[in-house]
Amino acid sequence: MKKLIFISSFFWTYTLCAQVQGKILRLQDKKPIKQASVRLASNQTTVVTDETGRFEIALGKQFPDTLFFGAKGYVSDTLVVTKEDRFIGLEVVLINENDIDEVFITFKRDSKTISRLKPILVETLGEGELKKAACCNLSESFETNATVDVNMTDAVSGAKKIQLLGLDGVYTQLQMENIPFLTGVEGSFGMNTVPGTWVESIQITKGTGSVVNGYESMAGLINVEFRKPSTMPKLAVNAYLNQFGRAELNLHGAQQLNERWKTGSFAHVSGMQQEIDNNNDGFRDVPFSKTASVLNRWEYDGKKFEARFGVNAYYDQRDGGQLRSITAPYLANSANKHIDVFAKTGFLFPDKPYRSLGIVYQLKYHDLGGQMGNRQFSGVEKRAYINAIYDGIFGNTTHKYKTGLSFVAQDLTQAVDTFSLNRVVYTPGLFFEYTYTGTRLVAVVGARADFQEKYGNQFSPRVHLKYILDEQTDLRITTGRAFRLANPIVDNTSLLATNKHWVLPKETQQEVVWNSGVSLVRSMRWWKRAASLSLDFYHARFRNQLVIDREQSMDTFYFDFQQNSAFSNAFQAELSFQPVQPLTIRLAYKWLEVKANYNGKLQQQVMIPPHRILVNAAYATRNKKWEFDATLSVFSKVRLHDVELP
Repeated sequence: MKKLIFISSFFWTYTLCAQVQGKILRLQDKKPIKQASVRLASNQTTVVTDETGRFEIALGKQFPDTLFFGAKGYVSDTLVVTKEDRFIGLEVVLINENDIDEVFITFKRDSKTISRLKPILVETLGEGELKKAACCNLSESFETNATVDVNMTDAVSGAKKIQLLGLDGVYTQLQMENIPFLTGVEGSFGMNTVPGTWVESIQITKGTGSVVNGYESMAGLINVEFRKPSTMPKLAVNAYLNQFGRAELNLHGAQQLNERWKTGSFAHVSGMQQEIDNNNDGFRDVPFSKTASVLNRWEYDGKKFEARFGVNAYYDQRDGGQLRSITAPYLANSANKHIDVFAKTGFLFPDKPYRSLGIVYQLKYHDLGGQMGNRQFSGVEKRAYINAIYDGIFGNTTHKYKTGLSFVAQDLTQAVDTFSLNRVVYTPGLFFEYTYTGTRLVAVVGARADFQEKYGNQFSPRVHLKYILDEQTDLRITTGRAFRLANPIVDNTSLLATNKHWVLPKETQQEVVWNSGVSLVRSMRWWKRAASLSLDFYHARFRNQLVIDREQSMDTFYFDFQQNSAFSNAFQAELSFQPVQPLTIRLAYKWLEVKANYNGKLQQQVMIPPHRILVNAAYATRNKKWEFDATLSVFSKVRLHDVELP
């Protein structure tokens, strides 16, 4: 469809600066196109053709560069020019928009992808990847993924937490379509309440991410995209039952009310009431559970205004501990009650292209209560959140920016036994982010300032660079600062299962980290089929971190804020290829070094495997009616607590 003819006889060797001359013609009759535009990407210089279709444009000093050709009623075209192309003559042929035949393109999207267009390394798990794991909820959706680990926090409660870069899940910012999600008190149990059938895709970002999303992405960010009313069926039913007595029912459906209004509803109930003790230790291997979740969402699409809003609520109860047949059993119970209202509104400006205003809102209430043996714990969180984002450009789309204001109000009550740590915090913030998009280089430079009167103000600069080494290879470099307010009690309720004493800090503090990383992504062709290789390394250095020392004493946990000592190093290599058309193989290796001071010595954090290998094989029949998947994960030995017995 594109025809560019180089006329080698056109050289102007005596010109003081490099330039390109030529003419722009119509495809059907080779007649000239007047008033067609020719634009140079590096400096946005634009010229137009004369009555004979001729143009002349001076090149800049940056090579390679890109020329953009366009005319009203014609399909635009581009040409990359290099240093060797200086002083050449061009004959550019443009195609009339009415002459383009209808073309149908079909393709198969990989179940796991890394976007080459985004300046920040974002790994997307699509619906195909979520189907691979024999899972039922969000906490079980990462079993075939090497980037995120999901671990049981203790042996009796059934609570699960994610790990990214070897760091606890509290350092990973969770969002639902860029709205805060599973934060604060609900972090330990909330992932169990989201069934996999609700999820459309998951985006994983390592490092501090964009300043637009907030200040808490210390290890990374996980954004969960739910199914949209515009693409959902009218009704979908999913049921699950296994040999261990776990039962689950999921429903979702959508309705289009008119051309502007759509709505979608989700419902989930699940339970586990069969007592299992395969190792005969007198404790339930899996706690009893009862979970119910509902979500209702609405979409409005107008010419100048768009809105997305809804409500989400769930109840989750878990009963672990010793078997019912034991007299005066040790019990581990928890109950979570949650409701939140969320909204996103967008204001469009048709007379101002590339400019828009978006506002994100959320109101949340969460109540956690439970016991471990004779010890009681509780947490109640009330939270309000608003984030206003304005998008614009400086002159042209090569220079974009985002700026805005955010505000978080949190009322948190947390208690264990007779000790409590309560707080009311208001955090106003402002941010600015600039994006430069060149031919090879994309740079995102941003900063945000957040103000907490009691705990101190924080300034968080972040830089993300992407450089295209060649057509198949991208290099990314990132560095940034992030922080959060520690929650010593609700973040560590699993430690109550040990029945040890806690020595808590008198007041909470801000945890602060600098996170830097480098990644290389390459697309290849093996056996005439697509293959990809990704390598990345991240270093997180804590300026202040809440560390739980389990090794000073065999019967006490010491909670202490440590400055400039704790760090994390994480390296990951992943290769994906197709030896034969229906079979996809993924090989991954991950190395972790996560250290802090324990009992006065810098040591590897307990229960973190330094090495992990993952092998995944996926096979689909040609008619797509049968899919087979197998995953093997190998973990190295982990360090346990080093406590000297008396």
